[in-house]
Amino acid sequence: MADVGTISKALAYTIAQILYPNGIGAGVSPLTGRRTIVRRGWLNNADYTGACSIKNGIDYVGVTAYSTAYRQIAEPLGWSWREGAISPCTVTLTASGNQATVSIADGATPSGVVGLRVIPDRSGLIPDKTSVAYAVQSDDTPELIAQSLAGLIDGAYTSGATVIVPNAALVEAATAGYGQITRVTRRQEQLFTVSIFTNGGNARDNLGSALDAALSAQSWLPTLDGQNALMLFAGASDVDAMQTSGVYRRDFRFKITFDTLNTQTAAQMMFGVGLAHTVTHVGVALHTFGDVPGNVGAISTDDMATFYKDAAGNLMFAVEQPYAGLMLNQAGDVVLQDAATNLAGQPA
Repeated sequence: MADVGTISKALAYTIAQILYPNGIGAGVSPLTGRRTIVRRGWLNNADYTGACSIKNGIDYVGVTAYSTAYRQIAEPLGWSWREGAISPCTVTLTASGNQATVSIADGATPSGVVGLRVIPDRSGLIPDKTSVAYAVQSDDTPELIAQSLAGLIDGAYTSGATVIVPNAALVEAATAGYGQITRVTRRQEQLFTVSIFTNGGNARDNLGSALDAALSAQSWLPTLDGQNALMLFAGASDVDAMQTSGVYRRDFRFKITFDTLNTQTAAQMMFGVGLAHTVTHVGVALHTFGDVPGNVGAISTDDMATFYKDAAGNLMFAVEQPYAGLMLNQAGDVVLQDAATNLAGQPA
């Protein structure tokens, strides 16, 4: 997750890479010919007069965040989840007829989720479209996994690492891993300052020009959580109040827009039914997926599974509507709608 601390670090790391493209251990920066220390935060007394000080010809670059220069920005509607890195399932599940066999590769640590979808025979002893799943444990064996799956299905039993379902016409196998999912819960713009401190005006100009040129070509700042933040230049100024002490300072200001993220671990889907939002030629619509069509009350989809119709077959919406009973008239006013989809007047 990005916050003022991690953004400050990312900006400091970026500046260090600019000043020392061959690594910080190179000593002096090839851009200025002087040693420069990059810091997240402000200077202390030793930085002015100590062994590694401005007085002794060491340049400093500090990155700080303005406490009052903050603005919240509207984040994406719905806080939709995005899938990130996936840890795949290390268990193999192979189905044939009414049987499924579990196996684990040599040296692999068992992990993931395994599942079976049972297509029953005509005996009626197993409910139609039965699906079961088992979360694999790190100390599981193929035999234990098979026993766990069999225990979830009426009448099923095992033979070694094989699950046998007597009253099934067909068994389908599926495996899934775990993934990192993230969503944006807040988006903000914060003002950050990059301050350079040197012991002379020429050194300040050289260091300032080098940083300004490099940062001007960078609109996106890679963050520590693998995302990117938008970075916009917001001005620069020389601060001469400390020249009597031999300190020459220049401030660069950047407006950085970054997201606060909520991150969780979730299993991948193996079996499912319902409705999914899909982009179509008429906009975002709801499509059904899985074995059973999704239910939206008395509304059903048309032949293209895109538009919604009422029980009489009248076209109603291109997308699912959360505001049942309301619609707009030709003037754009919000009006009530009766059961026959006729205009029924203004809301009370």
